Amino acid sequence: MTIIPASDFEKKRLETLCRQSNVALFGNLLVSFCIAILFWQKSHSYFLIFWFPAMTVALLGRFLIALKFESANKEIIIPKIWFLRYGIGMFVIGLLWGIFGIYAYYTAQELYFSITLVILSGLVAAAVATTSISIPTFFAFSFPILAPLGILMILSGRLELVLLGILVVLYLWVTTQSARQLNKVILESLQNRYEKLQLLESLQAEKKQVMALNVTLEQDINQRIKTEKENEHLIAQLQKALTEVKTLSGLIPICANCKKVRDDQGYWNQIETYIHERSNADFSHSICPDCAKKLYPDMEI
Repeated sequence: MTIIPASDFEKKRLETLCRQSNVALFGNLLVSFCIAILFWQKSHSYFLIFWFPAMTVALLGRFLIALKFESANKEIIIPKIWFLRYGIGMFVIGLLWGIFGIYAYYTAQELYFSITLVILSGLVAAAVATTSISIPTFFAFSFPILAPLGILMILSGRLELVLLGILVVLYLWVTTQSARQLNKVILESLQNRYEKLQLLESLQAEKKQVMALNVTLEQDINQRIKTEKENEHLIAQLQKALTEVKTLSGLIPICANCKKVRDDQGYWNQIETYIHERSNADFSHSICPDCAKKLYPDMEI
């Protein structure tokens, strides 16, 4: 099993967190806008004048963090710093939702408070899917939303609110366990994907090596073919030379007086003719000093 290096693993988690949680930003903005309109029509509270712009700014800040992370050099980033930035951004958003829940608890009618509670529970459920890659980020977003509200309802003393508060706390506990389980699944998935990528890189590297070996082998084969052709050509030249070579061997009958040589047919030939026919040698005629004195005694040679 291939283990992902710690720095690479944290960067993978950051990329996954950014990709998943960015989907929820627009949803948070849309929900906050709708719920602000709903409560504004009913109460005309000036609380919403401050709350909705604050939520918009918090969501925009969270979006800018994600945008900056996307453009950052992934080779030199420090994962802990970016996780802290994400956590703070998600905590601020969760805190604003928790403040709205407390506001609805004290001011809204039961119907509107129930709507608010359903919306807040849905946001926490959505956070399981979008932030569970980082459990601290999930806690930073989810606990400020439901934990204070659940505690307030439990401490209210009203039976129906106490029971509802217990359900809220239990719901928060269940979603937390779900986030933990999903976190394990995502981490295992990242590990498996990293192993597959490593295997793919190894296969590609081996493929390149095989291709390089094939090129080298092809060059060797071409060189051997060329060498064999050269050898065949050389052998052919040698064989041709051997066929052209004429050698003299054995006893040669030669006249003791005129130096003529008898051939195999019994004819007597000049020695230069005999040798020329049986070799590649040619003769050029001249007169040696002894013969010149004998033949031309009056000439000085």
